[in-house]
Amino acid sequence: MIWFLIAVIASLVALVLVLPVMRGVGGEISDGRGVFDGQLAELSRDRELGFIDADAARQAELDIRRRMSQSAALGPDEADENNRPSKWLRHGLVGGSGLSVVVAVALYMMLGSPVLVGMRPAQAPEIPQEARAVLDELENLRRELDERPDNPQGWAVLGQAYLRLGRYGEAGLAFDNAINLEPGSAFLFASLGQARLFEAGGTMTPAAREAFARALDIEPNDVRARFFMAEAVYQDGDHAAAMASWRSILDGAEPEASYRGMVEARIAAALADAGEGEP
Repeated sequence: MIWFLIAVIASLVALVLVLPVMRGVGGEISDGRGVFDGQLAELSRDRELGFIDADAARQAELDIRRRMSQSAALGPDEADENNRPSKWLRHGLVGGSGLSVVVAVALYMMLGSPVLVGMRPAQAPEIPQEARAVLDELENLRRELDERPDNPQGWAVLGQAYLRLGRYGEAGLAFDNAINLEPGSAFLFASLGQARLFEAGGTMTPAAREAFARALDIEPNDVRARFFMAEAVYQDGDHAAAMASWRSILDGAEPEASYRGMVEARIAAALADAGEGEP
């Protein structure tokens, strides 16, 4: 299995890393004599140039020679032994490295997905040619609006397209641009409110509520704004007032009105939530 091969490779890498420690390899130690000789030569130059008086120079020379004697008293074998890692440290490093490999493999087997190793990732579904053509047209429209942004109808069309595609944030931006150019359109404010509402997953946010309220200020009979403002009242907890608003919309609707089904479905859902039957 591939995961077993990975475990073997990881173990070999860990072994290579800890091999010098297992052997107890230590570095060569200098006796420091060259350093002391340099210090004595520098001290002699300072005394000749007058940077240091005779008493201070003599005291410094005695200190350097004392340290030379102490260094010489430590034999090379003893120095090498002091520089070598301790036996317990070597064993601890080796054991810890082996344990880390075992734990890593065990965690991967429990939390990872070894069965996916070597498998090809799933390919994304291809976009139908018709949908690709629509997306291309939208991109062309967006580029045109970036070059000539003073086109409220173009922004409105782009916003409606984004709204149908579920790209609610981009739809809201498009409707904002259209409203900046045509601030007296109830249709644009209602569309903006719908984009903000859907972007929030159906929760009536202050931004969505304000947009619907602005639409009703411009056109009090705007059906879409009335419908969603009743939804805002429903989410506020006043279910009776919301039901009254939805029924009022139905009472004033033509028999063939396209929005009748949407309003009737919302009333039925509200009644089901309340545990009641059809009115």
